[in-house]
Amino acid sequence: MGSIYVPKIKDCRVRQEGTRVLIISEGKLLLDLPWKAALAVSKGLRVAARLAEEQVKALQIIQDQAVIQRAGFPVGLTDNPDIQKEALKVAQHDRKLRKFMPGGIKSEGAVGTPTLIKKPPPNKGGNNAKL
Repeated sequence: MGSIYVPKIKDCRVRQEGTRVLIISEGKLLLDLPWKAALAVSKGLRVAARLAEEQVKALQIIQDQAVIQRAGFPVGLTDNPDIQKEALKVAQHDRKLRKFMPGGIKSEGAVGTPTLIKKPPPNKGGNNAKL
């Protein structure tokens, strides 16, 4: 698989000519794609860029996720299981976090998302009501 190296992002330009999308760097044509291929490439680039950003910001995501877990909110900031495990450890054992969240879950309490049990609705009378 080949690679394209663009030294500075300011040197890279994206241009549209008819039904084609062109990527030009330092006056040289790097990519010439039909519009459908350009859409597919841009979608893949966006996904890969978000995953790379997640790796760069992993420490901040861990801290933020730990705060959310200590507060008891069932919201996840990442799908990465390694980051989730580390955030759970921080939420359970970080003394600073426990100290500065007095209204959060107590240190001896369970940390994480509660399990919800769905029960059928109660019978509200009518012709089929049992006595």
